[in-house]
Amino acid sequence: MGRNTCNTTAFICDFEGLEPGTYAVSVLHDENGDNQLDTGMFGIPAEGFGFSGNPAIQMRAPEFSEAAVVVFGNKTTTEIDLIYY
Repeated sequence: MGRNTCNTTAFICDFEGLEPGTYAVSVLHDENGDNQLDTGMFGIPAEGFGFSGNPAIQMRAPEFSEAAVVVFGNKTTTEIDLIYY
């Protein structure tokens, strides 16, 4: 788990020392800095969020397999699109 500050529309985060394997990443744009995903009516997220693999968002968080990224070596990359409602 990590925390980084970003003031641009693109952000790069390096995870060093990961062993080859299958991982999933979730991202939160914590706009008010309270370290949690704020929600509005009916639990709809009020801040940006995203998952590796950019799975279709349903009425639940994605399953691990839907957000999985297979890391083979030290140069595996993935892009995560943030979703705002």
